[in-house]
Amino acid sequence: MVSVKKRIGRTEEYLESKIIEGVKKAGATAEEASEVVADVGFKVRDMAVVEADKLSDMVVESLRKVNKAAADAFLKFRAEKYKKKPKAKAKRKGLGSRNK
Repeated sequence: MVSVKKRIGRTEEYLESKIIEGVKKAGATAEEASEVVADVGFKVRDMAVVEADKLSDMVVESLRKVNKAAADAFLKFRAEKYKKKPKAKAKRKGLGSRNK
C-alpha cells in the first residue's frame, strides 16, 4: 500500500479516486482520467511513501500527455490553492490617538 505524505506532514492512503476527481475538475474526460490514474499508479506501485508535491507533479506530467488544457488548469488550481496568503498586520494598541 502506498501512502501520501501531505504538505503538513501527515500521511494518508493513496487513493486513485482523488486523482480522478482532481483531473476531471481540471477538464479531463473520464477516459483521460483513467489513463492518468493508470500511468501514475504504475509509477508509484513500488513506493511505500510518495510526497504530495511529487505525486502532483506526476499527475501533471501524465495529464499533459492526454489533455494539455486540463494539465494547465490543474497547475493553475494547485498554484492558487497553495499560494502564500499575506499576513494581516497586527494592530498596535495605544498608538495614534492619545487623550492628553
